[in-house]
Amino acid sequence: MPIQPEERRSCHDSAARCFGTAYIFETRAAPLRISIKLLAFSSLAGPLAIGALVLSFGAKAAWVGVAVWVALVLSIFQIVLALWSVVAQWTENLAEYLEAKKENYYLSDRYTELGNNTTYTDAEWRTEFAVLETRGLYRLRGDLSHDITDEEKRMGMRISLRQFRRKCSSCGEIPQSVDASACPVCGNYKKRKWRWLI
Repeated sequence: MPIQPEERRSCHDSAARCFGTAYIFETRAAPLRISIKLLAFSSLAGPLAIGALVLSFGAKAAWVGVAVWVALVLSIFQIVLALWSVVAQWTENLAEYLEAKKENYYLSDRYTELGNNTTYTDAEWRTEFAVLETRGLYRLRGDLSHDITDEEKRMGMRISLRQFRRKCSSCGEIPQSVDASACPVCGNYKKRKWRWLI
């Protein structure tokens, strides 16, 4: 039996879903990556700066004492932040978000390629689709463990509609930007990047 239009449509729908999901995790990963880098930098920057000052000007220089007190206050803040990063599992979450982003972008590309493919036999096409669906289901189960919010789903929807040049089922528009509209399906969200640090 020939490949039906609804089968290809299902393939393209899966491509859009995976693309939107990948963008959600990409958005989550960005602030974590920056925060982890800043935390690592700050843990060494203060002590090294004080050491360089003492070596350059001597421990008895009048302003070295002030610099040490400033560094001490900043170190207390840095220690508290480092403790929170462990409790909030920044490193583990970043690794999981990056993996989810990579796998979902891969699946989106593969679904798109398959949806457009006309060189496979019908049997080859359906076999490849079944393989992608199995891999996609496994990825979806992993993604759902990260509690994607309704707001994020709307953001992912907007990104997918823009990427694949599709009209929103609610507002009937093809999004031209990632900026949220008032639409209850492809808008009404805020990019809360820093919320993933808590």
